[in-house]
Amino acid sequence: MIQNWLTHSIGRKLLASFVSIFLVTYLLTAGFVFTSVRSSMTNAEAEALANIANQKVELISARLQGLGTNMHAWAQLEVMNDLISGDIDKRVARTLVNLKAQYALSGDIYAFDAQDKLLATSESRSISKNLPAIWINKSAEAVFIDKHPNPLGGGNIVAMSVNMSASFSHDFKIGTLVVTLPWSTIEKLLTDDKHQTLVFKDELPVLFFDSTNKVHVQSDEMYTLFKRSSEVTIASSEYVAGYSEAYHPPLKDWHVAVLKDASLAYQPIHMVAYKLAILGLILSIPFVLSVRWLSRKLTKPIESLTRVVSGITSSGDLSKRASIDTKDELGTLALAFNSMAENLQRSSQEREKFVAELETLNRTLEQRVNERTQALGSANKELTGAIDSLKAAQSQLVQSEKMVSLGQLVAGVAHELNNPIGFIYANFPHLEEYTNELLALIDELRQLPMNDEQKAVAEKKIKAIDLEFIKEDTLKIIRSGKSGASRIKEIVSSLRSFSRLDEAELKSVVLEDGINDTLAILNHHIRNRVEVIKDYQLNQPVLCRAGQINQVFMNILYNAIQAIDGTGSLHIATRREGEFAVVSVADSGKGISPEIISKIFDPFFTTKKVGEGTGLGLSISYGIVESHGGRIDVASEVGKGTKFMIYILMNPERN
Repeated sequence: MIQNWLTHSIGRKLLASFVSIFLVTYLLTAGFVFTSVRSSMTNAEAEALANIANQKVELISARLQGLGTNMHAWAQLEVMNDLISGDIDKRVARTLVNLKAQYALSGDIYAFDAQDKLLATSESRSISKNLPAIWINKSAEAVFIDKHPNPLGGGNIVAMSVNMSASFSHDFKIGTLVVTLPWSTIEKLLTDDKHQTLVFKDELPVLFFDSTNKVHVQSDEMYTLFKRSSEVTIASSEYVAGYSEAYHPPLKDWHVAVLKDASLAYQPIHMVAYKLAILGLILSIPFVLSVRWLSRKLTKPIESLTRVVSGITSSGDLSKRASIDTKDELGTLALAFNSMAENLQRSSQEREKFVAELETLNRTLEQRVNERTQALGSANKELTGAIDSLKAAQSQLVQSEKMVSLGQLVAGVAHELNNPIGFIYANFPHLEEYTNELLALIDELRQLPMNDEQKAVAEKKIKAIDLEFIKEDTLKIIRSGKSGASRIKEIVSSLRSFSRLDEAELKSVVLEDGINDTLAILNHHIRNRVEVIKDYQLNQPVLCRAGQINQVFMNILYNAIQAIDGTGSLHIATRREGEFAVVSVADSGKGISPEIISKIFDPFFTTKKVGEGTGLGLSISYGIVESHGGRIDVASEVGKGTKFMIYILMNPERN
C-alpha cells in the first residue's frame, strides 16, 4: 500500500525521502544525547550512593576506633591491678558498671584475668566463664571481632578486645578487657528509609548484611557486586549501586553497597527521553510543511507539462505549448518540449504535403504497375519454378556430399571391425559346445572303474585344479566373451547404420524403453557410484529410427557418466512440447567450459586422451537427431554439471 502511494507522485517521493532523512538524523542525534545523558546521570547517581556508603562505613569505623581508644585508656586504670588479686573487693566490677553508664554503652564490658577467667562484668547477673576463644587477642592493639553469636549471652554482637598490663610493668599481663556491641546497633547505623544497604566480605560468597532482609543474592549476582558495577540486577530487580572505599579500619574487608531502585533513579532520564520525543514531534511539523511546499513547487511545472503532453496525445493537436514560468532546469525542459512540438508540427505539415504528392504519383504509377505486373507474372512463374528446382538440387547435393564423406569414413571403420568380430562371435558357440563336451567327458571319466590308488590320484589332481570352479568360471567367461562380442557387433552395426542414415526404417517406439535398455548396458559404469533419477512424463510412441535414437542415448548417457568423478547423480526426464518429444539428460559432473561447448558437435573433436575416444559420438548423435527433424541443445556450468536437451519430432511424416 505504501509502495503504491509512493509510485504515483514525485512529490510524495520527495516528501518521503526528506522525512526519512530527518527521522534518521534526529533519531541518531536523540539516541546519542539520550545515551550520553543516561550514562552521565547513572554515574552521578552511583557517585552519590557511594558517598552515602562511605558515610555509613566511616560512621561505624569512627565509633569503633573511638571505642578502641577508650578501651586502651580503661585498660590503664589503676583499679585494673585488682585483677591480680582476683578483684576481691569488686572494685573492677563497679568500675565497669560505671563506665557502661558513663559512656552509654549499648553492650557490656568484661574483664578477664591473666588465666582467662572472667572476674568482672558490667552485667548485673553473675557469670562464671573463661575467655572465649574468639575474643582472645594476641596483639598489643585493640582488635575488632566481627559479627558473631554472643558466647556469654544471647543474640549477635561485635566486640573489641584489648590486652591489659600492670601499671608497674608493661611487660606483666594482668588480663583481657572486652567490650561488646549488639549487632542491632550496627544495623541502625547501616539502615535508612530511602536506600537498600548491603554488606559483603571478600571471603564470603553471600551477603553479610541486607537492610531489607528480603534479598537472596545468587552467586552470579554476587559477582557483579564484587566487580563494583554501577548497574546491578538482584532477584530480578534492577538497581543503581554505589560502593564504599575498599578499606576502612578496623572494619578490614567490609564492603558496603547502597542500592537505589532503577525505576526511581532513571525517572529524570525517562523525562529526558519524553522531552526529546516531544521536541522531535514539534520539529517535524514545520519540516514536513516546508518539504510539502517545496515538492509542490517543484512538481507544479511537471504537472503542467504533463497536461500539455496528454492533450497533444489525446487530440493530436501539435499547436499546444507548455507555459514557462521558471528559468531553472524545469523551465529549460519546458522550452525544449515547446521546440520539439514546433518541429513536430512543421514535420507533420511537410508530411501531409508529401503524402498528397505521393497520392497523385501513386494513381499514375498504379496503372503502369498493373501493366508491368501482368507482363512479369508469367516470367515470375517460370523463374520461381527454376529457383525451386535449384534449391532442391542444392540441398540434395549438400546432403549427399556430407553423407558420402562421413559414410565412407564410418563404413570403412565398420568394415574393418566387422570381419574379425564376426569371426570371434561365430567361434563362441563352438567353443561353448566343445567346452561342454570336454566337461561331460571329464565327468564320464571320473565314473569309470579304477582301483583306489588311481582314483585317489585322479581326485587329488581334480581337487588341485579346482575343477568345479573351472567348470563354472569357464562357462561364465564364454558367456561374457559372447556378450562382449555381441556388443561390438551392435556397435559395428550402429556405425553402418549411421553411414546409411537416410536408409533406416521409421517405426513407432517408446523412447523410455530405449533409455532403460541403454542404462542396463551401462549398468557396470553406474552401479554403486551414480544415482539415476528418472522423470518419465512422455510415455507415448514416437515415429523414429529406433536403432539410431538408441545410439544417441548411448553416446550422451555414456559421456554424462564419464563426466562424473567419484559419486554423483544423473537426472533423466521425458516430456512432450508441442510436436516434439523432449529427452533431457542432466549430470552433476565437472561441466564444460564456454570455449569447448561450441565445438563438442564437430567431428573428431574430443577432450579425452589418445585412445579413449574418437570424437565422433556427439557428432553422429547430432546428425541422427537432425535427420529426425530435431535438434540437440546443451547448457553447462563449470563445476556444477551439464544438461543435454534432445528434441525429436513425434511424427516426422506429418512435416
